Amino acid sequence: MDFDKMKQQLLERKLDLVKAEMGELSYQKFEFITTGCEKDVLIFDKKPVISFFRDGLQLDAYGVRQELIHRLGMHTEAVLPECLYISPTKDFVVEKYLPGYRITPQYVKVHLEKAQRIGISVGRFLRQLHMASEQGLDLQSGFAQDIRKDMEEGLRLLKTKLSDSEMNQVKDFLNEYYRNSASIQTYVVHGDFHYDNIFWDEITSRLGVIEFSEGGVEDPALDFMYMCYYPEEFRHAVFEEYGSKDSNLYERSQMYDRIYGLYDMIETIQNNPR
Repeated sequence: MDFDKMKQQLLERKLDLVKAEMGELSYQKFEFITTGCEKDVLIFDKKPVISFFRDGLQLDAYGVRQELIHRLGMHTEAVLPECLYISPTKDFVVEKYLPGYRITPQYVKVHLEKAQRIGISVGRFLRQLHMASEQGLDLQSGFAQDIRKDMEEGLRLLKTKLSDSEMNQVKDFLNEYYRNSASIQTYVVHGDFHYDNIFWDEITSRLGVIEFSEGGVEDPALDFMYMCYYPEEFRHAVFEEYGSKDSNLYERSQMYDRIYGLYDMIETIQNNPR
């Protein structure tokens, strides 16, 4: 069966689930996105967003993220994906649509005249996020411990492809990361502050942020991991507005970029590239 036919059948099943609970749907256009790791997404007329979790909706975890979004909504100008409806059967959730263009490095390069303004909005949001209270939120933590566990098997795989010298560089890098992470003060983080998850609405000049499923209590540098790919004007505006006294924040953020590079190498060896 070809991919397009499989996608069509998947779409029909998803639509049947929604119709069974919400009745016939009235729309002119829709998008069906199946490229995410955890869920498939339907967007109707760029208004409601319906998410179908492939391993089932974990209601407790989802509720924690929605509480974080609710708290942030009281302190930020950014538009966030508020929940509008949760399926009683836990088949799907309906969330507020966030308009705008993805803030990719290419988008910023093409719109350099907006780089500072967008960067200020990003820096302000991250500052507000990292200042959010974790009290009463059962957010995940232990990123460094997870890396240590994953790399036990990963290093064995890398050893089959890398030279002894290269392996020593990898081990030295990981040991440096473990030492640094042991003394870092943690804060509430987004956890996946990738350019697929941040938007700029040109009509209202507002930032939009989605995908809080990786939210946790971690090193704030994790949310700056992709800054190195952006133009200097944008990056400078982000850090200037963020206003951290942590002089090593950017350097640590690049450690996370290298860690995910190791994950990519391992998954390629496993013939399971992201």
